[in-house]
Amino acid sequence: MENTDKIAALNPQQCIRTASVIQPLRLKSDFYHRDYLNVDVEAETRFRMHFFAVAICHQTHTLFHPLLNIYGWDFIENVFAKLATGGDLLINPEFLNSASIEEIASRLAMAFTHSNDPAACSLDRLHERARLMQEASNILISKYSGKVSNIFSQAGEMLIYEKKGLYHLLSQMEAFADPKQKKSSFLIKLLEEDGLVKIKDPENFIPIMDYHMQRVLLRLGCVEIKDADLRKRILNRETLESDEPIRQLCIDAFKIIAEYSGHPLTKMNDFFWSLGRSCCNETTLCTHQVCSKSPCTFTEIVEVSDHSKCEFQDICFGAKNDTYRNLWQPVVETHYY
Repeated sequence: MENTDKIAALNPQQCIRTASVIQPLRLKSDFYHRDYLNVDVEAETRFRMHFFAVAICHQTHTLFHPLLNIYGWDFIENVFAKLATGGDLLINPEFLNSASIEEIASRLAMAFTHSNDPAACSLDRLHERARLMQEASNILISKYSGKVSNIFSQAGEMLIYEKKGLYHLLSQMEAFADPKQKKSSFLIKLLEEDGLVKIKDPENFIPIMDYHMQRVLLRLGCVEIKDADLRKRILNRETLESDEPIRQLCIDAFKIIAEYSGHPLTKMNDFFWSLGRSCCNETTLCTHQVCSKSPCTFTEIVEVSDHSKCEFQDICFGAKNDTYRNLWQPVVETHYY
């Protein structure tokens, strides 16, 4: 996509209105003390747990545990916490580096099944995820003595510093090669929340941006689609070659929302991922009076006294206009998010 200003545009005033909604909201402290952030194992094992969990966290539309009623990232957290406490080979770089892709994929299938039958695994693209884990392990061993923590110590816990910062070092691995740094930012956020690292240049943090949050920002009207053909393709959920410049504009929108709301950039994900995942998905709370997930992800993370209507309903373009409400996220084939 070229000629960005003709394709899509930022709506700064709508970003400021959105910021005014989240400004008084508070995130639940329990969310940052959940089991996944309190796994009782040594530090390097926790580094590896987060590292490999994030490495395979992309396009998890089908991922669901019917017995536990958990989806996507929640299921990944559940699995990798067990892998860490059990000392499983799936978070062992030496094993991953030497094993066959088929063996890694088979182990992933067993880890992500709700029964003893790998055919019941709901994690798709297993071989792709296995390859990402193996390639990352190869680099961990060849450059960082097999330790994820060494990446962070080598970078001096700096996000951007010449060619030694975390964004640069992590992007050398295919799993973290996204130029918009979604997985890298997400990994760094988790490691900070787990008390394993303390980033020294938080002003350089690139907001986490995935498909749920793009959808929300398009429906809110924070990012406007100006090209009629692109709008039609997004409405029809057609696969696009790229989601640029929309994704970059969504990142820019978060920077404005964070600045005017007073909430850190690292927390934009917690407000808007949970909203898109539950309240503003195939169904919308503003029109269906019900969320896609039960319990609602947004209310599990954000303190709200009444969730009979969406917190953003009064200022959201989509709540009032179905030409915005029917927008979907740009559909692209990617392992970036």
